[in-house]
Amino acid sequence: MSRFLAIDADQGGIHVAVGTGARGGTVRVEHALTVPVTELLTPANAADLGRQLRDALRAGGIAAGPTLATVGRDRVILKDVKIPRVGPSEEPNLVRFQATKDATEASDAVVLDYYTLDRDDPDGQVRAVTVSVRKDVVAAYKALCQAAGLKLAGVTPRPQGALAALERAIATGAVTEPEAKRASVAVLTRGEKWGELLIARDGQVVFSRAVSATALNSESQILSELRRNLAVYNGQSPQQPVEAVYVAEAAGPVGWSGRIRSGLQVPVQAFDPLAGVESFTPADARGHFATLVGLLQLKTRGTRLPIDLAAPREPVVARSSSRNLMAAGVAVLAFLIIGGLGFGYMKVKAKDATYAKLTAEKVDLEKTMKDYEEDDKRIKALKEWDESRINWLDEIYDLTARFPDIKNARLEQFRAEPLTVQKGAKTKYVARITLKVATNDPNLMNNLQNGMNADKKYHNINKQIKPTTGLSGGFTQTYEVRADIERRPANEYVRKLTATAPSKPSKLSDTGSGSDLEGGFGGQVNE
Repeated sequence: MSRFLAIDADQGGIHVAVGTGARGGTVRVEHALTVPVTELLTPANAADLGRQLRDALRAGGIAAGPTLATVGRDRVILKDVKIPRVGPSEEPNLVRFQATKDATEASDAVVLDYYTLDRDDPDGQVRAVTVSVRKDVVAAYKALCQAAGLKLAGVTPRPQGALAALERAIATGAVTEPEAKRASVAVLTRGEKWGELLIARDGQVVFSRAVSATALNSESQILSELRRNLAVYNGQSPQQPVEAVYVAEAAGPVGWSGRIRSGLQVPVQAFDPLAGVESFTPADARGHFATLVGLLQLKTRGTRLPIDLAAPREPVVARSSSRNLMAAGVAVLAFLIIGGLGFGYMKVKAKDATYAKLTAEKVDLEKTMKDYEEDDKRIKALKEWDESRINWLDEIYDLTARFPDIKNARLEQFRAEPLTVQKGAKTKYVARITLKVATNDPNLMNNLQNGMNADKKYHNINKQIKPTTGLSGGFTQTYEVRADIERRPANEYVRKLTATAPSKPSKLSDTGSGSDLEGGFGGQVNE
C-alpha cells in the first residue's frame, strides 16, 4: 500500500500528517505531528527548518517517504479564464497566455498550474481555474524536504486538500452531504493565524477566499465575511447556490460551527480531520490537518493532483495509431502516415516555439510600456512644475530697475507668494506680489503702476492707500500695490538697471563716535 507524508509549514509550526492507503479508496491517518518553529518558511531558512523537521520525525518514530506540501491561499493567485476548445498539445500554453496577460508578476518568476472545470460555458468555451505562486515558495519547500531527507512529491494550495478532507468525512459518515444533486458546498478551515473559505461544486473548487485577520477571533466579523462571500458566489451561480457549510475543527466543546450556525440560513456541520488519531497537536491547528489529510486522500487515488505546483501541466503531443496500420501490413501506407506525423509534429513544435517567443516578446513589450508610462508621468510632473515656477531674482531686479525714485519713495515691504495654476485658465498666474511703498508724491506711485501695466506679464493690478506708520521715514502716505504675475521665460527679462552706485563711505577711526555716520543712530546707548 502507498504511504505518504503531508506537510504544511506556516509561521508557528510545521504540521505533519502520515497516511497509508486503505480499502475503499480512503486513507488511514497514522500520525499527526506539529513541530514548533518561530519563522515563516523562506529559501533562506529552509535548510535550518528542514533539519528541525528531520530531528522531530526521528524522535516521533516516523520514517521518511514521498511528501506532499500545501501552500496557503494568501500566497497563491487564483484566476478563472476561458479558452477555446483545443487539443492537449495547445491547451497548457493557451491557458498560461490567458492567465499571465494581465499579471503583475513576470511569467518567469512564478509557477503556474491549472485544471479545467467539468462544465463548459454557454458560448462553447472551456473554463479553467489557474493557480500561480512565486518560484521561491516552491524552492523553499524543495530545500526543506531535501534537508529533512524527504522527497517532495507535490505542492498544492490548501483549498484542494480541504475539499478532499470533506469528501473523506462524507465517505466515512462523519457528516452528511446535501440532498440536492450537484449542490454547491462551502468548507471553512482555520489555523492558528489564518482562515480560509472555499466553495466547491461537482467535486471541484470554484471559489476560495482568505479570511481576514480581524475576523479570526470575532464572531460578528466572521459571520459578516461568510455572508458576504456566500452572497457573492450565489449571485454568480443562482442556479446552484450553496446548500451547506462544513467547518473543520477539533471535536469537543462548541467551536466555530456552533458560533456561526445561528447566523446562517444554510445547515452548518463540523468534522474533525484527526478523529480517531492519537496526536498531540493544538486544537486551533485542525485547519492545517484538514488540508493534509485531504492531500493524503487525493494521493491514495493514484491519480495526478488537481493542482501540482511542483510539476505543472506541460503541452502533450498526441500520438498516432500508426501501430495498428503497421500491424495491418500496409508498409507503404504506414510509412506515409509516420512521415506525415513527423512533419506535423515538427510544425506543432515550431508553432509552440513561435508562440513562446511571441509570449516572451509580449511580456517584454508590456514591461517596456509600463516603464515608458512611468517616464511620461515624471516628464508631465516636471513640465507642470516648470510651468508654475518663477525666477524671483529676475523679478526683484526688474522691480529695482522700475522703481521710480529711491529718494522720494521707499519700499517698506516686498511680499511674494506662489499661486496654484487653475486648470483650463486662459491666462495662468503663477505668483502674486504685494508692494508696500511710502512716499509724499502720488505721481511716483502712478508711474510705478503705469510701468507695471505696460508690462503685459502683470495682471489684476490693484493699488490701495494704507495708514502711515511711525516707521515711514517722514513720508506722509503709504500705498499697497498688489499684482498677479504670469510666468515668463528667462530671455524676456531684458530690463537694465541704470542707477548710479552710491559712493563708498569713509572708514571710521577707532575713536570715532556713531554720530559721524550720516543717518546714524542718535542718543545714548545704555549698556
